[in-house]
Amino acid sequence: MEIGSDVKRDEVQKLVKEIMEGEKGKTMRKNILEWKKLAKEAIAQHGSSFKNLDILVNQVLLRKREGRAGV
Repeated sequence: MEIGSDVKRDEVQKLVKEIMEGEKGKTMRKNILEWKKLAKEAIAQHGSSFKNLDILVNQVLLRKREGRAGV
């Protein structure tokens, strides 16, 4: 995020207040908590990221074994 040199203090103050106290801020915090929950589920054992990493490791090991068997 870039802030131009023409940004006024009161504009920044208004936006920060909206994020901290306003509806946009509440919505953002709600969304963040949902993403946090989803991320924890994904990396937990049997979560999607855990499963995908397990598949990747198994594929790499299988290719390594196949490569050695062909030698």
